[in-house]
Amino acid sequence: MKVLVLSDSHGRISTAMTVLERLTGRIDMVFHLGDYDEDAMALQAMFPRLPFHYVKGNNDYGRETPSHKLVNAGGKRFLLTHGHKERVQYTLQTIAYWAEEQGADGVLFGHTHVPVNDGTGRIYLFNPGSITLPRDGFMPTFGIITVENGRIQGAIMEYTSRGEIRLRSNGL
Repeated sequence: MKVLVLSDSHGRISTAMTVLERLTGRIDMVFHLGDYDEDAMALQAMFPRLPFHYVKGNNDYGRETPSHKLVNAGGKRFLLTHGHKERVQYTLQTIAYWAEEQGADGVLFGHTHVPVNDGTGRIYLFNPGSITLPRDGFMPTFGIITVENGRIQGAIMEYTSRGEIRLRSNGL
């Protein structure tokens, strides 16, 4: 099972569209972690054969989109949230404890626009960064979560200015 993880597209979906076009046939599902949930809806309409799961962020105001969601993928349970309510810009302990209370194996979040790929604790912590507005001085990023043989493996991917997709990090 391979899941494309996007976050913080902020109304700019051209890079996400390109990534989806290139990865179609190699991914099984898409998670969008908020800011903007309308982007997730638009992408879902463009790629109707892929299952999409999305949550709203601090810049999303739709009543229909949930603020968090527990999703099964490849036999693992992932808690999807944007992260602003869990104050991920200050600490990851709160979100990790919350995910554990929810019975999740991993928690996926956005908000900070800075990637996190940490499988060292009881809960896999994963933030794909921002597909359009990175804050860490690097290229736009997205994530790939692979679940194989009961194991979660995350990868942070970059979309370069030349339009190339390359691995930035594959976890700790």
